[in-house]
Amino acid sequence: MSDYANALARLMISIVFIYFGFLQFTNIAGYTANPGVLKFVAFTGNIIPPVVIAYLVAAIDFFGGLLLLVGFKLRWAAWVLFIFVALTLFTSHAFWMMEGPARVANQGQFLKNIALMGALLMVACNSLGRCSLDGRSGPR
Repeated sequence: MSDYANALARLMISIVFIYFGFLQFTNIAGYTANPGVLKFVAFTGNIIPPVVIAYLVAAIDFFGGLLLLVGFKLRWAAWVLFIFVALTLFTSHAFWMMEGPARVANQGQFLKNIALMGALLMVACNSLGRCSLDGRSGPR
């Protein structure tokens, strides 16, 4: 893949994470009631408060997206986001446990996230490219 195509792909992938991270940070109170956040809080035995999980999710989204965009710690960021999206599949979009319109909407989100995981896997496993901060420091 050319360096410029690689950079364009990273830009396109990072937009999703930066955008949603920004939305989460600017509405953290509303995001603490998100069913995925509450499910993860319950998974921890209610030890970690929802606001901490909400800030953690927002930080992973926003800063992970920024790292992808500029290509800094690129492979590490791609793997963290890959795992994050995989967890999101089961905490937020478990469509097989839903009925009606919620099932259809969440099945679409589930499939979109599978595609996003594929893109992140490609980023994690491919050349860094010269248009990334990591790629400018030499081959890896």
